[in-house]
Amino acid sequence: MNDWYLIRHGETQWNAERRVQGHTDVPLHDVGREQAALTGRRLADIRFGAVYSSDLIRARETAEIIVAASNTGPYEIVFDERLREVSFGKLEGKTWTEMDDEIRAVQNERNLDFAPPGGESYRRMLDRLGEFAEMVRERHAHDDVLVVGHGAAFRALAVRMLGLPDETFWSLSGLRSASVSRVRRRDDGRTALFAWSDAGHLDVPPAERGAGILSHAHLTQ
Repeated sequence: MNDWYLIRHGETQWNAERRVQGHTDVPLHDVGREQAALTGRRLADIRFGAVYSSDLIRARETAEIIVAASNTGPYEIVFDERLREVSFGKLEGKTWTEMDDEIRAVQNERNLDFAPPGGESYRRMLDRLGEFAEMVRERHAHDDVLVVGHGAAFRALAVRMLGLPDETFWSLSGLRSASVSRVRRRDDGRTALFAWSDAGHLDVPPAERGAGILSHAHLTQ
């Protein structure tokens, strides 16, 4: 039996502005780094057999902050392009409202095979996340695994890990920044979702936070 801990990256300025990021390499801002530190504190005593991360900078930074807080490391982070967010092509940088308006102009229904100009279909993303899941299953059948990535990509990963129909992707809720989701794989091969977008650790009052974790008051000065 093993658990996969899926950590969405901390917040970026584009997240705060509700802009489409996709493959655009946007770093964490101060709040995002604080969120990653709080997530690292929550996971500090868990021993992982492997740590994987998307190679995009917002995920890389989140993974590096989490690993630095670990009491069970050190860990080498394996950066894998298959964990990237879906590419929105020429729509990246637009607000989500602008993007939705442009997509509705060319299609009225959700379609996993639709790809925006210069971008990637959700089906292609599901396939590459499925490839990643198969690789990790083979390499780490009995190890707990930490994976740092992105919201839509983790919805795709969960669908493929749980063996659900691809259309279930639309039914899974979005993930909060720096949240913890957990999928358990039993010895008989069955998988179950134990947590989804758990962000209770981000609501810790500043006075109770550990040394080295920035307070919100400091961030707003």
